[in-house]
Amino acid sequence: MNENLEHLYIIDNGFDIFTGRKTRYSDFKQWLQREYVFVYDEIMASFGTNGDWWNDFENQLGRLDIVKYVSKYAPKEKTPSEIYEEICNRKDSSKKGDGLPHFNGESTCANRLNGVLDILQYCFEKWVQVEQKEFGNPKYTHIEKEHSFFINFNYTDTLEQYYNIPEEHVLHIHGRASKREHLVFGHDRPPYYRDPHSNDERMVDEVLNHYEKNPYYYILHYNLHGKFINVKHVHVLGFSFSNVDIDYMFWFALHTSMNCDWEVSWYSEEDKKRINSFFSENRHLNGEIRLIQLKEVAS
Repeated sequence: MNENLEHLYIIDNGFDIFTGRKTRYSDFKQWLQREYVFVYDEIMASFGTNGDWWNDFENQLGRLDIVKYVSKYAPKEKTPSEIYEEICNRKDSSKKGDGLPHFNGESTCANRLNGVLDILQYCFEKWVQVEQKEFGNPKYTHIEKEHSFFINFNYTDTLEQYYNIPEEHVLHIHGRASKREHLVFGHDRPPYYRDPHSNDERMVDEVLNHYEKNPYYYILHYNLHGKFINVKHVHVLGFSFSNVDIDYMFWFALHTSMNCDWEVSWYSEEDKKRINSFFSENRHLNGEIRLIQLKEVAS
């Protein structure tokens, strides 16, 4: 990374929405209802969603009521004779070389949820690819292109397509749709907060853990330590400061100079509250802090 780096841009979905892309999770919901209604119905049934659920899509993935889900989808208990018959069948299979019988490693509930989330991942990536296509009349805002690097939380090529930012100056930290990369989405829920009562609960919890987003994994994966210490200006555009990604921002606050200036965009009053709360927790930052709203400029 260039030693003359002066500007660090942190770009999130609010930036793409400002540009004109329909990349809200509510847009994903509408697309899913139109293109894959059976997947939408399965999500509704599994998570008990309502209208607000999709507005907080990533966090809500981690808020599945595991006990309720297991009670809904667990098969009925087998009779003693059915259990005995299954034991005999598995012993016969092991004698034929199919492996030793095991009874604690299977869960109909977990398999069902895993299948639902797998197809949801497929649909999500397909939807982003649709939104990735060029559209007419994008809105532009001012960006410093010289001596700048961009951490892009978006999956689209808005920076490369419309701002002509060289791709080597952009890190798509959660994947890039145009390169057919795996797109990362997920929740910030910790592992199950109590000992599961059943094998089904434990295995459903393990499925959900695959979608826990761990910022420090990606920071280490892309070797970001020490890269931004000389940055003079941090520009945060379209970032919601929600719980699911806030640890990234705490990391940037600790790994840039305490004297650099911060420019942060906001859209709603709730955004402003979360931003002010973040800076109140990072009082070591001595540079100028400016809250702005994205404004359109001529292309």
